Amino acid sequence: MRYAPRIMIVVFLVLAVTACVSDKSYNRALLQLEGAWKEVNDRTLESDGRRLFKATKQQGFMAAQLTASRLGMVVEEQSYQTGFMLVTATAPVPLTMSEWELVQKSDTQEMRSILTDNLGVMGRWATLDPSSKEVLANVFVTEKGEDIEVSVGLRLRAKTRTSSKKIRLQPPPTAVRMGLSKFWTTYEKELGSIVEKYSTSGAEPVASLSAQKPVSKSKTSIVPAKPYARNPDAVAVIIGNSKYGKRLPAVDFAHNDAEAIKLLAVEILGISEGNIIDMRDVTLADMEGVFGNSRTYKGTLWRWVRPRESDVFVFYSGHGVPGLNDGRQYLLPVNGDPDKAEIGGYPVELLYSNLNKLEARSVTVFLDACFSGESSSGTLVRDASGIRVTPREMPEVPLTVVSAARRDQVASWDKEAQHGLFTKYLLEALYGAADGKRYGNGDSRITLSEVKVYLDREMTYAARRNFGRDQQATVIGNPEKVIVILNR
Repeated sequence: MRYAPRIMIVVFLVLAVTACVSDKSYNRALLQLEGAWKEVNDRTLESDGRRLFKATKQQGFMAAQLTASRLGMVVEEQSYQTGFMLVTATAPVPLTMSEWELVQKSDTQEMRSILTDNLGVMGRWATLDPSSKEVLANVFVTEKGEDIEVSVGLRLRAKTRTSSKKIRLQPPPTAVRMGLSKFWTTYEKELGSIVEKYSTSGAEPVASLSAQKPVSKSKTSIVPAKPYARNPDAVAVIIGNSKYGKRLPAVDFAHNDAEAIKLLAVEILGISEGNIIDMRDVTLADMEGVFGNSRTYKGTLWRWVRPRESDVFVFYSGHGVPGLNDGRQYLLPVNGDPDKAEIGGYPVELLYSNLNKLEARSVTVFLDACFSGESSSGTLVRDASGIRVTPREMPEVPLTVVSAARRDQVASWDKEAQHGLFTKYLLEALYGAADGKRYGNGDSRITLSEVKVYLDREMTYAARRNFGRDQQATVIGNPEKVIVILNR
């Protein structure tokens, strides 16, 4: 008991010193610490917070989402248009507790030394505590020529505010270095996997992320997202007709269009890759083999459809032409003659008729083609003598159809995006942009009417501004039909 008075004196002194530390002194000490660590962290982020990769913006943005998930973080905000993503987690994530202990051992002494200047002996008892804080990472994915630049910033956010005292919001320098290292290691792995899986068929082999040429020619403007649910019975037919031989101009980006739509079918529409009929540069026989002909509709697609259970999606990117004799609209196979569309073309009316006979639960058709007899590269129909052929109106069909242009218009290409103009803006719409404030109601359910509004506002404007031509999408179907349900 003889030490009791001494213990009481020590306790009294501690309480007295604590009482003398005002909020003002505490805040001043914390600001000094924040300033010192910010200077170090800024240098770290400047030197290692930004990297270049050979990939598309689409691939880079998706890799950032997957990286956040792998590290136990959540995407709180994102905008593909600006390339911005905000991901969060409860501290010390993305570090494990054992990694956080290394941070404490490395940075605690420096923290105490800085705080002691203003707090005296009280600064010696300060500890690095991650509780009541969240880690925030700002990620930007931007295009730099044929590359993408990915930059990362790290900071903290207070969960609660219990007094007038400031809360430390600058991460310890060691935590920033370790966090960046984990991010880049995970990001490079995820991006490499995406590039390998989704690079187009015309892409060069992917040796490494530092290769001197882009791994894909496609620069799809997509807002990656996750499907609300898988659609195991859905079936998709995706056709990209690009190479029409010496007689006709190629549809330069048809393969890119088809690859991007295939990705959307899997990632957004929830369609199994095993249920996708994926075709390139098809002949008339190929089309009839899938969709049937005037004698029978029972082609490959009919065999794959579960009556009244399967949702069917059809996408076509390639030339379309009018029949010079009958004025009907035709999809042009790569071996077809545009001057003889009635013989070598696939009638759009027949396509719709055969699709309607499938007894599918729903049928949605996307056509990146025009039927005026012209293309972005010039006139297709020689026998038209320079006079534009206006195909006749299509009969009403009980399907959902979205096509690139009206019957007398030209479907444009976007050379910068390396897609058909229609496909570019259709992808943006279905990946979520059409549900935005200007176009939809933000309920994560993208309807046909929202897609139309988006195309009318964005695609039509882009055609006028960039090419000086009219291009309005043709939309057929129930405006309230839900095409995509996004899980955000």
